[in-house]
Amino acid sequence: MVEKKEIKSLTGIRGVAACWVVAYHTWLAGNHRILGYIGKFLLHGYLAVDLFFILSGLVMSMSYGHLFDKRWEASDYLSLLIRRLARLWPLYIVTLITTGILSYFVEGKTFSAVLWSANFLMIQTWGVGDSINGASWSVSVEWAAYFIFPFICAPILKINKIIPFLLFFASFFMLIIIIKLGEKNLIQRKGPLDIFDPHSSLPLIRCISEFIIGMICYRISSSHSSLIRSKTISTIISFLTLFSLFLSGFDVFSVFLFSVLLITLTNESNPLSRIMAWTPIYYLGVWSYSIYLWHRSFLFIIGDVWNGHHNIIRPTAVLIMLLIVSCLSYYFIEKPWQKKIRRIEQILFRKSDQRIKTSEQIGVNNL
Repeated sequence: MVEKKEIKSLTGIRGVAACWVVAYHTWLAGNHRILGYIGKFLLHGYLAVDLFFILSGLVMSMSYGHLFDKRWEASDYLSLLIRRLARLWPLYIVTLITTGILSYFVEGKTFSAVLWSANFLMIQTWGVGDSINGASWSVSVEWAAYFIFPFICAPILKINKIIPFLLFFASFFMLIIIIKLGEKNLIQRKGPLDIFDPHSSLPLIRCISEFIIGMICYRISSSHSSLIRSKTISTIISFLTLFSLFLSGFDVFSVFLFSVLLITLTNESNPLSRIMAWTPIYYLGVWSYSIYLWHRSFLFIIGDVWNGHHNIIRPTAVLIMLLIVSCLSYYFIEKPWQKKIRRIEQILFRKSDQRIKTSEQIGVNNL
């Protein structure tokens, strides 16, 4: 069997989603509004976060599921958390401090020691308070999902198909519940699932429900169903997903289509998979975490880039600058510090590190 390092189409779609979020927040930051179908598509940019959550569940299952779907040790659990910390924390801290400084000098905002502490620990959206870097609320709730991941692997990935089937529908039911609660408590923004009030449990439920959906997507993908992996179905799902993003009030349906779309993307021969694996899009995915975390800092500086006569040139220039900063931060912050922290994990938990590496290779070759 030829060993694969990753499924590039899954990396690529993460980059597309990150740019979609940037366009959405940039659009919201300005006074000028793009109308028509493009405006409707931008208005649904908050759903890119839902795509992130599902994708995270799928990729975590692919990478670590074969270690945690059976008996595992405490060292395996700690090794996993250190690896995820190495992936998230270095750039997270840099952008947190940068945004905090900009908030003070641009808006005159200050934050309490408790809120700074919660943000440093990435637990602020666990009902504690606001994210100093607004975009990091999703990192906080995803960090929570990593803590429970090993405990739910066996029921979702290995035990009989009834449990995943029930959990799949239960997760969508929970999304409907949080939409209703969001309406009742007036904490929705631009659409039904645009809910990230840090003082409620709804963002956590939103993330964990979709993370579980992503885990189930991996189980379906690894079954090699000819129906799901059909090129014809892949094309139909791609168009249906895009179409749903021009409609109002269909967020849960869009999330369902995201899940099916990601399943089809695990087949690298599908038409959309080839597009998402195309080198420029793939590198957007490689830099996507940087793009996502840096873009709020850019909004402090650039203001309303859509206003005026250059409503295409100015946002494009800003995106190019953001990509340059993201590229540099990936190679000079993310990668070096990830290696340093992982070195600690390898020293402390050498056997667990080897088991995780084996699990990663089994997972990617199973698709």
